[in-house]
Amino acid sequence: MSTHQDDIQHIVDFVNRTRVGMLGTREPTGKLVSRPMTVVDVAPGEDLSFFTGLDTSAIRDVRSNDAVNVAFVGEHEWVSISGAAEVVEDPRVIEGLWSDALRAYYPDGPATPGLVVLRVRTETAEHWRSPGTVATALRWAKAQATGEQIDPGQSTVVDL
Repeated sequence: MSTHQDDIQHIVDFVNRTRVGMLGTREPTGKLVSRPMTVVDVAPGEDLSFFTGLDTSAIRDVRSNDAVNVAFVGEHEWVSISGAAEVVEDPRVIEGLWSDALRAYYPDGPATPGLVVLRVRTETAEHWRSPGTVATALRWAKAQATGEQIDPGQSTVVDL
């Protein structure tokens, strides 16, 4: 039986393996939009951090409405993290999170004009697991043959 801390650690490990999440925001017009973002390494109890430019749509949206969702997809599992986002322009924070792997996107390094950290203060995460494609196909076939509802797999909601 897993503990709350085990669930959190599993989500953290999954996010660090997956790396790219779909950040969902609400435009000032009310329209929901998502875009792929690469997360900086995260540890249990920490928020999600992303590097981006100050003039991006994600920053404009967050300044209008800080409620966000970040969805991560793996081969047989998914995580959806909800929280509130903030724009961090502090050069010490940017320098502290910086990795030279980011130079391909930001050639001037941490001193890139307009470079900011979009930090998501995580609130809850929902995690789904599937037994895999073959097992899911067998469940679907059984449900079709028997008229029973298919079991979609495990789902867990974790307060972060």
